[in-house]
Amino acid sequence: MIGWHRLRRGVIGIVLSAILVSGLSAVARDQEDRLTPMDLFEVEYASDPQISPDGRYIIYVRRASDVMTDQRYSNLWIVSFDGREHRPLTTGIHRDMSPRWSPDGTRIAYISDREGSPQIYVRWMDTGQMARIPNVSFPPEGIAWSPDGRDLSFAMFVPE
Repeated sequence: MIGWHRLRRGVIGIVLSAILVSGLSAVARDQEDRLTPMDLFEVEYASDPQISPDGRYIIYVRRASDVMTDQRYSNLWIVSFDGREHRPLTTGIHRDMSPRWSPDGTRIAYISDREGSPQIYVRWMDTGQMARIPNVSFPPEGIAWSPDGRDLSFAMFVPE
């Protein structure tokens, strides 16, 4: 009888150990399904979609985070209305935002901090050429094209 009790305790111990180990692996599996702080660096999302005047393309801001610098950044992407063409217009660890189509669809204006402080840039869609247009002291916002496409308006903090 003593041998049986020891054997039974040994078997129960093995079974309990197996249950505990399988329970721990189930907990580990459950934890793999949970969002962790590092997962935030894998998340990308789209915002501020702008449809071209002819309706053929959409430019949007694609936002992401860089784990090495612990900073958020955004680039401009373009996609055709049917989703077949999809590519970046800007790249790099910068904050490119607020894309706005010119009325004729040949250019986009946007805000970027690629040269340090946020400035307004214009990109010609046919050549890909870019130019920074004003040099402002404070971050611009709310950019908009004039109806004829010759001028841009924007808002900016002015200390006075």
